[in-house]
Amino acid sequence: MTPAFPASRAATTTARAVRDVAARLVAALILLTLVGAPALLPRAAAGEPGTTQFLKISIDGVTPEIVDTAGGPLVTVTGRVANVGDRSVRDVVVRLEHADAVAASAGLRTSLAGAGDQYQPVADFITVAPELNQGESVPFTLAYPLRSNAGPSLRIAEPGVYPLLVNVNGTPDYGAPARLDDARFLLPVLGVPPDPSVEPTDPVSAVVPPDTSRPVQVTMLWPLADRPRLAAGVPGGTTPVRLVDDELATSLAPGGRLDTLLSAADFATSPPVDPDGRVRAATCLAVDPDLLITVNAMTTGYVVVDAPDAGLAGATVPGTGQEAAVNWLGRLKTLAQRMCVTPTVYAQADLTALQRVGDPGLASIATTETADVVDQILGVASVRGATLLGDGPLTGPAVRLLSQREPTVAVAAPQYVAQDSTADDQPDADLAPRRYGPQVVTAPFDPTVGAALAGLGPKPASPSYLDSSLEVPLQHDSQVARRQDALAAMLWRGLRPASEPRTEILMPPVTWDLQPDDAAALLSALGTSIRAGLTAPRPLTAVIAESLATAPAVDDPLPPDALGNPRAQISGAVTGDIASANSRLWGLTSALTTDERTGLTGTQYTAPLREDMLRALSQSVPPDARNGLGEQRVRRAATTIDDLFGAVSIVNPGGSYTLATERSPLPLALRNDLPVPIRVRLDVDAPPGMTVTDMGQIELPPGYLPLRVPIEVHFTQRVAVDVALRTVDGLQLGEPVRLSVHSNAYGKVLFVITLSAGAVLFLLVGRRLWHRFRGEPDNADLDRPKRRDADPDFTPAGARSDPLDVAIAHAPDDE
Repeated sequence: MTPAFPASRAATTTARAVRDVAARLVAALILLTLVGAPALLPRAAAGEPGTTQFLKISIDGVTPEIVDTAGGPLVTVTGRVANVGDRSVRDVVVRLEHADAVAASAGLRTSLAGAGDQYQPVADFITVAPELNQGESVPFTLAYPLRSNAGPSLRIAEPGVYPLLVNVNGTPDYGAPARLDDARFLLPVLGVPPDPSVEPTDPVSAVVPPDTSRPVQVTMLWPLADRPRLAAGVPGGTTPVRLVDDELATSLAPGGRLDTLLSAADFATSPPVDPDGRVRAATCLAVDPDLLITVNAMTTGYVVVDAPDAGLAGATVPGTGQEAAVNWLGRLKTLAQRMCVTPTVYAQADLTALQRVGDPGLASIATTETADVVDQILGVASVRGATLLGDGPLTGPAVRLLSQREPTVAVAAPQYVAQDSTADDQPDADLAPRRYGPQVVTAPFDPTVGAALAGLGPKPASPSYLDSSLEVPLQHDSQVARRQDALAAMLWRGLRPASEPRTEILMPPVTWDLQPDDAAALLSALGTSIRAGLTAPRPLTAVIAESLATAPAVDDPLPPDALGNPRAQISGAVTGDIASANSRLWGLTSALTTDERTGLTGTQYTAPLREDMLRALSQSVPPDARNGLGEQRVRRAATTIDDLFGAVSIVNPGGSYTLATERSPLPLALRNDLPVPIRVRLDVDAPPGMTVTDMGQIELPPGYLPLRVPIEVHFTQRVAVDVALRTVDGLQLGEPVRLSVHSNAYGKVLFVITLSAGAVLFLLVGRRLWHRFRGEPDNADLDRPKRRDADPDFTPAGARSDPLDVAIAHAPDDE
């Protein structure tokens, strides 16, 4: 029997069921519409995906990397879409989009970030996965011709640099269809191949070569540098050399970063690959002297410290890169014999911060003396007259520092800001030489090109000189996409016949991290552009000469004091500590001399500590870590400097001195624990009544030196004498010593008493002799016993015989 329900309840249930069915039908219709017509999905801006990322798209390959007339008509883009969110995504679709050729150098960066309104679809969306669960990924391939009248194409009709974008859409669970990610890159087109959809005899299908009537004079600087590796606070002459880590062993070994850079340059400029030597003429090795010093020291064996700030007292383990250092340095010496070599700023020190330190000697080591280091270690004559700023901006303080040195051409990025306007209205970076007084001329390089080169490799970075309006999210792009951006950027000016000037310097970051494929692609592109007539080699020597000759006669106003990334600036605390420590170090160095036994000079002994100050200002360190690592290095070096001052001292006797006479010398002993002699002076704080003879300048050899300090004392008492040891310039060495001195000297009183006693004695002896010769008894003899007549020589027992009486008794009788 079926239970009966009230009529009202039954009606309510029926109405609710109808509404549920209707809602489900509407949702199904909407879903079918979206799935069935993916091409109708709205395009969104590149930055439109929210903070919660569901999909990530990466570019794995672009074929060809550089389009030319000899290649095929298709451009193939391969990649992968991965679900990186917290839920499944349905209806994953991708499509390729393109934009017009980059018209201004700012577009080399701005087209890779920000709004994507300039991009237009090449074709409809293609479904790559009906559903993509968490952690899953799916590959995709998109291939389209550059131009075609028969179907979708990139619509590229002339050479240039073209931005491309791969757009991915999908519907996350509990969400609506949306654009979930995109990947962008630049496609350099040196020449347009024939249109495959047109008959070969049709003029429309003819190739479009580049305009080579005005080739760009190009100079490529190829850096060989590393972040500072020598342990801080270790003076010269310390063996084996101490490193903070053993990463150089890996970097110098086959396949390592520095090996990759050296091998690529060696291969690309070798006679079989570069028979006419034009790539070699356009390329110059930019070598950091600090790296050369470190690698050269590694060749004789080294150790790695457990703690970077442990100094000489820290525990160490043997290094493993001695053989790799020997091989790498030998190959570099061979390569340097046949191509241009120029030094970078020592340890890539920040010249703006170095100017605040205010030490001319340190500035000379960082700039003008670097070539001497390169020449000595590599055995070549390096190119002088250029100052390379591969990471930091050329600021007003940096110009003032260089103005106090020898004449130089500063290779630096100019200030360049992307404007909020269309690409046609955006000017290019100003690459015209500038003059800042008689000593400094600039040879600018395009900051957008430098930033593209800095984005290469597994550890991309934005240079400190780059304005924030030109920054792009480097970590979002794949390594292949960033390589495309770099290739396009270095070829862009050659593909723009109207751009001025027709010169270009390719300046990568000094500490460059490249994979072998990246290095080979760049140097191959350089050779391709030269052989295609887009560029022509311009040696660095020509850059220096032409910049000096073509710079305006009128001086430009100095650049602003603060430029570039504020996070990359060295703090005033670090520069202040450097100035204080370095001042003391110069004072000590001026007092040191040469050890004739070993040949070690004072300058050589303290040189690593001065170089530590420059390493503390290195721009090779990531911006967020510069101040922390700089403070650590300066603190360690300052501690060692204090130890060096304390190593020269006066030996404290721990007791008291007793002076026998008023002119007795004061004995002292000096101790020198340094491996080189030092010129010192004694500073004796004598009390009143004590005169100390100045011993002048004393050369104190390593070990102990006993001294006898001439003094004159005019009192008799115990006094305290303070003795300090100082350099010839007055800097205190060691700790002062307080001596307890007791003098027995009586001075003038003792002299008067002595003279008076002598006078009285002389009178008494004279009086006695007078009476004896006259035969008169002396009153002094009245209390003496009578002599016995029988024995004139008899002397009573216990009585003393007077020699004068004996002489008189035996005198002959005149009668």
